[in-house]
Amino acid sequence: MRVIWFLINLVMSISICSMPIIIAGLFDKEKYYTGKLIKIWARWVVWSTGIQYEIDGLDNLNLDKQYIFMSNHESALDIVLGLAAIPFNIVFLAKKELFRVPIFGWAMNSAGMIKIDRQNPEIARRSVSEAVETLIQSSFSTLIYPEGTRSNGEELLPFKKGGFILAIRTQLPVVPITILGAGNVLPKGTLAIKKSHIKIIIDAPIETRGMELKNKEILVQDCRNIIHQNLIKSNHDHNVDYGLYST
Repeated sequence: MRVIWFLINLVMSISICSMPIIIAGLFDKEKYYTGKLIKIWARWVVWSTGIQYEIDGLDNLNLDKQYIFMSNHESALDIVLGLAAIPFNIVFLAKKELFRVPIFGWAMNSAGMIKIDRQNPEIARRSVSEAVETLIQSSFSTLIYPEGTRSNGEELLPFKKGGFILAIRTQLPVVPITILGAGNVLPKGTLAIKKSHIKIIIDAPIETRGMELKNKEILVQDCRNIIHQNLIKSNHDHNVDYGLYST
């Protein structure tokens, strides 16, 4: 029943919120109002799952600054959780195929989501350059899942470098985000939604100002280590099943 309730609300929320987002996006250059509408949609979707979440570390952020958030990725819910929980105007980098979905794709385009082509290396590099220009000329932040795909909850996958190259080229701080428990709510490969508690940890920003592209490996490793240690610590310190991460 929970899955049916979730799917009903997902369809309703997309149907109701998409048109205002599409219309607002035509006039909202900074995507301020479309960002507000997207948060309403995301919180509606999270509410429909019945899950609860808490956020730790918001005091690490300056609400007047622009960031590139980097998060682990265990569940399809991670995206809406990020939009709902992080109090910033966030624009995603999304694969081009999603923009072809009727209504939903149009809303993504109007909301300023940045189109990325992963299939052609040359086009992919051009997409990153366009994303750099978009972020430099705007005030919104972006949220990236550097694993590239959902993990199975047993191991943090290697991080792809594209988002970190974007951070260095824009000179925007990288903020590691650890989502604990989402993999238990909606595991990869299933539609079963389990009512649970999720914790979102926001660590201190890693500054990239003055950093060069040759330092990207260090940036990747620093960010991944922070998220990995949070996952390890949660298993060692609490009687909460956030996943079976090993050292």
